[in-house]
Amino acid sequence: MCIRDSYELYTIPNALSALRIAAAPGVGWLVWEGHHDWAVAATAGLAFTDWLDGYIAKNYDQTSIVGKFLDPMADKALVAALAVPLAARGELPWQLAALVVARDAGLILGTRYKLRRARDPSRPYDARFFLFGGMDPRSIGIDATPSFVSKANTALQFGLLGTAMLKGCAFAAPLGVAPHHVDALCCGVAATTLWSGADYLVNRAGMADAARPTARAAAPRRETRVALRTTRRPVVRRRPGAHGPLRAS
Repeated sequence: MCIRDSYELYTIPNALSALRIAAAPGVGWLVWEGHHDWAVAATAGLAFTDWLDGYIAKNYDQTSIVGKFLDPMADKALVAALAVPLAARGELPWQLAALVVARDAGLILGTRYKLRRARDPSRPYDARFFLFGGMDPRSIGIDATPSFVSKANTALQFGLLGTAMLKGCAFAAPLGVAPHHVDALCCGVAATTLWSGADYLVNRAGMADAARPTARAAAPRRETRVALRTTRRPVVRRRPGAHGPLRAS
């Protein structure tokens, strides 16, 4: 069994995740051109690579920190690449596509913002974490482990996108895909997208912690007050009519 460091960048699972990100625009172009049959086949192939990279990572000790973030990013890239052209062709509600893309963009930008705020300029840049501004995201509590609602949302998203594409495939006619199937999945995707976004804001982004000063930020002020008390000059007093050396108090 091949054992790799958790900080390893060049692994087979990471390469498969990068492949999915690179292939997402091509699959979106197939949908835009109306080649839904080829798009379904390509999406199925990319879904297999998604399963394969997880299998290799778990069974051959190739799990890495970058891979834990790269895998969900590949899913989001493929969802956006499919949802936008389907909405542009009128096969999905554009409001739902905008909601899905906006939530995913908000998650990515929110994570980048949190990393930038926590970046310590005195620490050297770590090239292993170039995706995260040169710092280990775990050092500020950012975890890529998806919640249950996030997993359900991803499953419903791909179920909806696959169903919408199958409607335009001649070979899928015997399956009897009806518009009400798409409508039901749209409701599920909208609900779980809003739920997972709220879950991120409340439980993952640490908005409440960011609103109040941390112990690290308050420490210098306490140290300054202590230093002022310990370095105060003594007061020299002399009793009226007394003789002899001055006494400090």
